[in-house]
Amino acid sequence: MAASSIRSPESPARNGSPVRDHSRILKSIPLSRPLRTAIAGIGGFGSAHHGVFARLESRGVTRVIATCDPALDRLGDICQTHRFDERGVETFKVFEDMLDAHPASLDLGVIAAPIPLHAPMHEAFVEKGIACYLEKPPTLDPREFQRMLAVEKRAHLPTNVGFAYVHLQDRLDLKRRMMTGEFGALKRLSFLGLARRGPAYFQRSGWAGRLMLGDSLVLDSCLGNAMAHFLNNLLFFADQTTLQGWARPSEMACELYRANPIEGTDTIFALARLENGIELRIAASHACPNESELFEETLEFEDATITICSSTKVAIQRPGAPVETFSIAGASLGRCVENYCGFLTGDGSRPAQTLQDCLGFVETNALLYLAGKQIHDIPARILKNSGTESIISLPDVEIAARRLISEATLPSEAGFRWAAPGGECGVEAIPNLHESIRHMLGLQKDISPGHSV
Repeated sequence: MAASSIRSPESPARNGSPVRDHSRILKSIPLSRPLRTAIAGIGGFGSAHHGVFARLESRGVTRVIATCDPALDRLGDICQTHRFDERGVETFKVFEDMLDAHPASLDLGVIAAPIPLHAPMHEAFVEKGIACYLEKPPTLDPREFQRMLAVEKRAHLPTNVGFAYVHLQDRLDLKRRMMTGEFGALKRLSFLGLARRGPAYFQRSGWAGRLMLGDSLVLDSCLGNAMAHFLNNLLFFADQTTLQGWARPSEMACELYRANPIEGTDTIFALARLENGIELRIAASHACPNESELFEETLEFEDATITICSSTKVAIQRPGAPVETFSIAGASLGRCVENYCGFLTGDGSRPAQTLQDCLGFVETNALLYLAGKQIHDIPARILKNSGTESIISLPDVEIAARRLISEATLPSEAGFRWAAPGGECGVEAIPNLHESIRHMLGLQKDISPGHSV
C-alpha cells in the first residue's frame, strides 16, 4: 500500500463489505420507571454520572440502588455531595459485592470505571440480565472488543456506549441532509483537535498515558480518550447509507509523537482511507500551547464544505453562495444517559450507539499504532514549559496540524525539525496489534529526564 493511495481521491472503495443495517434493534417489553440502577465508579468521571442520575432520580426516571469504587474510603466528600445516605444509595468497595447484594433487583448497570475494567464489568451485567450503559471507549483492544461482542450476543437488552454527540437530534438532522444528496457526494472528512493537558492529567490514574498494563492493551491517547468523541463523529458522518451507521477504515499512514513523559502518544497525525473510499485527515494533540481547546470537524462534499467548530458552530459553504451558519447542541452526558433510559422504557427502537457500532472506532484506533510503527520522542530543546503546572507544549503543533488538514502532508514530509517518519498499513495488520505494541515498547528509550517513562 502506497501513501499516495490514501491521499488519492481515485482510490476505490473495497468491495465485498457487508451492508450493516443498524436502523432497528428491537427490545422486548419496556422496563418500568424508575429504572433501578447500579453505578460502577464514584470518583473521577463517576462523580459526573452520579450528578446526572441524581437529577433523573428527582424526576422519577431512575432510582440509584448502589454504587462502588475501590477508593471508597477516600471519597467521603463526593458521597456527601451526592447525598448517598439521604437517598439510600448503598456503597461498596468491590464491584462483585455490589452485584451479589442485588442479584435480581437491578434494571440498569452503569460503567463509569477505568477503561481496563470495562470488559469484565460489561460481562457481569450482561450475565445477570442487566441493561448496560458503558462509558466510551468500550475498549481499544480489538481482541477484547471481539470478546465483548460475543458476550453482547447474550444480552437481554443492547448495551449503549456513551459517545456524547451521536444521539443529538441536531447532528442526526444534519446527517439526514447529507444523505439526501443536498451537498453532493462526500469526499473527505477531517478533524483538528488541540486540547492542552498538564502533568495532573497524565498522573490521574495508573493507566493514564499507558500503552499496556501487564499483558493488557490500554492505548490511552488524545484520540483514544479525551477526543475519542470526535474520531467517532467522523466515522458516524462517513457512513452515508444509514442514519445510525458508522464507517470502517481500510488503510492508514500515521506519525505518532510524545512530548510528555508518558508511555503512550500525546500527539497524532494520520491520513486514512475508509472502506467506502472516503478519506480521513486527523491531527490531534495534548501538547499544545493554546489554553483554550480547539476542535474543528470538516466535511468536504462535491458541492459544499461543512465545518463544525467547537462542536456547536456550523458553517456550510457552497461555491458562489452565502455561507449558511447556525448553532447546534453541544455534548451532554445528561442527554446521552437520558436517551438510553428513554430507550429502555419504550422510547425508540435502538440505543444511540451500540457496542457493534464501535467496530470502526476500535479498528481506526488500532491502525494509528500499526501504521505509526513507533512513538517518536520530541527533543526537549524543541519543547516549551509554561504555567504553574509546568505544562509541556510543542510550539508549532498547530501549524503542523493545519498543514496536514489542508495539504495531506505529514510533519516529516513538511520538514518540521522535530518530525520523523512513521509508516503505513491496512486493516489486515490488526491481528498483529499486540505484537506490534510490545515491539513499540521495546524501541522506547530514556533520552532525557523529561522523557523517561
